[in-house]
Amino acid sequence: MTFSVVWRLVALQAVTRLEQAAADPARIRAAQDRIDWVLRRFPQDVGEDRDPGFRLWYEDVLGVYYRVDEDAMRVEVLFAGPARRH
Repeated sequence: MTFSVVWRLVALQAVTRLEQAAADPARIRAAQDRIDWVLRRFPQDVGEDRDPGFRLWYEDVLGVYYRVDEDAMRVEVLFAGPARRH
C-alpha cells in the first residue's frame, strides 16, 4: 500500500531556505528524498506520535511535522526545519 505525500508550500519553502544556506545542499536534498520515500511506504512507523494523526520525524539534517490520513492514504507534510544536533 502506497500513500500519496503532499508537501505544504511553507514546508517546501523551509527546505529551500535550508538548502540555500547549507554548506552541503546535496545533504538536504537527499534527506528530503528519503523522507518522501519513507512516508509513501510506512508513515506510521517513523518518528514520534504527537496529537492523534500527527507525527514528528527527524531524518539526518531535516525534520518534518506531518499528518497521516489512513482513510485517504495521504500524508501531508505541514512543516520542515533543521534537525538540531548537539
